[in-house]
Amino acid sequence: MSKFTRAWMVLAVAAVTVFLLFAFAGAGSADVEFRSYPFPLPEVEDVISRWLHSNGFEIVRACREGGQVHLGAMKEGERWQIMLKPRSPLASEVQAEYFRQGQPDQALQKELWAHLQRYARNPAAEQEDYGVPSPVLAHSESVVCIKAERGGKPIQFSGFIIDREGLILGTAHDLEGIQEVRVILDNGHELNGQLCRADHDRDLALIAVKTRFDACISLSRGRNLLSMGEKVFSIGCPVNLQGTVHAGFIDGPPRKVNTLLLWQVNMEVLPGSSGSPVFDTQGNVVAVVKGRYRGTDSVGFLIPMETIREFMGQK
Repeated sequence: MSKFTRAWMVLAVAAVTVFLLFAFAGAGSADVEFRSYPFPLPEVEDVISRWLHSNGFEIVRACREGGQVHLGAMKEGERWQIMLKPRSPLASEVQAEYFRQGQPDQALQKELWAHLQRYARNPAAEQEDYGVPSPVLAHSESVVCIKAERGGKPIQFSGFIIDREGLILGTAHDLEGIQEVRVILDNGHELNGQLCRADHDRDLALIAVKTRFDACISLSRGRNLLSMGEKVFSIGCPVNLQGTVHAGFIDGPPRKVNTLLLWQVNMEVLPGSSGSPVFDTQGNVVAVVKGRYRGTDSVGFLIPMETIREFMGQK
């Protein structure tokens, strides 16, 4: 590399840095709320920085008064303003704003909050988020844990919000003889749920809760036909770890089990995964996790979208 080329590269990097510093000089809008997280400021800064880098952003860091840290991040047409401040030696507060083409946009902002919530619950699962398409992660706030008791023993599986008025879809095989369940939302809030309908042949159930949701997973955007080898992602609550993401691929043609057609998938399926929504790379729901092949954790079976629509009376 010539001295001339190196000089231009140094100048280019310096120019970008100066631009970013000026672009984010006014960070920290007074009307944007801070959210609290139970880890120290250096840790939350590392988690956010890794997430921004994994999404292709260049970061400029600046220290502010009172131990606060400002992160400015940018890539073509998109930018972040993020302010971090210590709440205590073991907790931090985060304020974040995201802009696409100069306009505020909450879509990716929700993904950052969801990523931090998943990290707070299970730091070891952080790497699972990297490489997962943004449209898939955007659905994580609509996935719930479902808990109940049967015969004095606790049961737990997954489900997802399909209607803003409080309807939740899950599997039915754990619900025989049960009418009431507890539904744990992505934010940890717990609600009482009432079983509305169960179809044990299709292994699907509808549960109602008395609340209104800001977001849901639309079945109208679901896809019926998957391809052999197609990559898919589940978000669920296996072994009580809410918001866990597993990636896999369709590795066999639909198989008929009793009267039900099921997709076979090469994907980690753990106890509690049943009822997890499954998405394609565009974030369209394509199936629901039914269960796993006995004796393995990596071969699962999915209830296809066509069966879900039959259950919902949409066909």
